[in-house]
Amino acid sequence: MRIVSRLSSRVFAGEDLCRDDEWVRVSSEYTAAAFGVGYEVGQWPRWSRPIVHWFLPSCWRVRALLAECRKTLQPHVERREQRKAEALAAGKTGAVFDDAIEWFEKESSRKPDPATQQISLSLVAIHTTTDLLTQTMIDLAEHPELVQPLRDELVRVLSAEGLKKTALYNLKLMDSVIKESQRMKPVLLSTWRRLVKKDVTLSNGFVLRKGQKIIATNTHMWDANYYENPATYDGYRFLNMRGTDEEKNAHLVSTSAKHPGFGHGQHACPGRFFAANEVKIALAHLLLKYDWKFPDGFKPQAVPHGMVLLPDPSATLLIRRRKEELDLDSLEC
Repeated sequence: MRIVSRLSSRVFAGEDLCRDDEWVRVSSEYTAAAFGVGYEVGQWPRWSRPIVHWFLPSCWRVRALLAECRKTLQPHVERREQRKAEALAAGKTGAVFDDAIEWFEKESSRKPDPATQQISLSLVAIHTTTDLLTQTMIDLAEHPELVQPLRDELVRVLSAEGLKKTALYNLKLMDSVIKESQRMKPVLLSTWRRLVKKDVTLSNGFVLRKGQKIIATNTHMWDANYYENPATYDGYRFLNMRGTDEEKNAHLVSTSAKHPGFGHGQHACPGRFFAANEVKIALAHLLLKYDWKFPDGFKPQAVPHGMVLLPDPSATLLIRRRKEELDLDSLEC
């Protein structure tokens, strides 16, 4: 989670804040705590929640973490304001910063709250991206035969193109591996949750009654009607779909009714393009710089928690440094 938090903060909050260990810590802790609080408060009747949250220790902790976020962020905000004032005094009219803090400030109709805005971004960006990166690492530990082909692809593509977005797009095997990890273990067992506003008769004659609550399951991604050998992890599955009639559904960021890992339709995750690039960059560093494996005899098992499907929380990876074939820090971005 700290890796993803630092990566996200580089874009959301700038170069200085992403290197602030206290910010990385507190934003990661807030994200983890907030999801737990949401689940806990959700167990109470809806009418009682505006009252109950004041008495729950977990909610106290979330509020305390938000206060820590503000305290940690404030010196950075003050330095930013000073640099902008100095640039203005020097007659410079161009943007000093190009990050989410600046974007919010420009678009806000009133005085922005950088801490709340940054934490809101962290909530939607850190948890789910961490889940996907973690699961992909687990799957590669289970399928080490994929590691060398992935490294070969990284060296070939990045040597020629650097760490540009076009290069990340051309990491086609990596794209396929990540999408297969998402198919085998989506972050949610269901996506859309809806309230039926009027009776609806489906094509098979089944009637959805007004007032009923419905969900769309993601478990059909494990159905043989949609995927060949669905219970088998195949890192090449979506790579092999490229160049066929299924090409449009073969990309990690593409969505379909068959693969709603990022949702589908008008409510598909708008941040999936950012998340896909983020996971690819993290995996590039991990694959080229480290070896990892499970302890002997360990077999991971995803754990359901409500509608959430968690990577095995007991999973332990043995990791060692290796000599990378390519110096990623020297590549053009």
